[in-house]
Amino acid sequence: MLVTQGTVDNVDPDKLMVPALEALKDLGMLVIVATGGRGTEALQARYPQPNVVIRHYVDFPRVLEFTDVFVSNGGFGGVQLSLSKGVPLVVAGINEGKSDVNARVEYARVGINLRTERPAPAAIAAAVTRILGDPGWRQRALSVQEQPAAADPADVAADVVESAVPQAAT
Repeated sequence: MLVTQGTVDNVDPDKLMVPALEALKDLGMLVIVATGGRGTEALQARYPQPNVVIRHYVDFPRVLEFTDVFVSNGGFGGVQLSLSKGVPLVVAGINEGKSDVNARVEYARVGINLRTERPAPAAIAAAVTRILGDPGWRQRALSVQEQPAAADPADVAADVVESAVPQAAT
């Protein structure tokens, strides 16, 4: 599992990081938490379990290569990076445009939107368990991963430009 609360809204770790740690610490899996540089030492002291790794920063592209579920507040960049690696999400965030991003995660069925800023540990555990128990979540995330690779960026850009330019009468 990879967990982050983002790099902007990470002042209060009780919003997402602590509930995620409470939910995941005893499930027998490696849990990696990126704090964004705030409260790292306090969380490390609070969660000394050998399967819990808490760091200021994590190499997300590298770690996501080995991640089964990404628990996030739904920041645009993190969601895009997760899906670029074919990793399904559990998202919990409403403010700063996250409700829109998280609604899209839910609509595309590439993750579970908890629809709150402060999820309960039980809700996180249930969502993670649900994703791990149904390979459809990973398959849909992988299909999103494949979409950009199937498109030629130059053709996509040309189509957008052509559709925006009024066609001359012939």
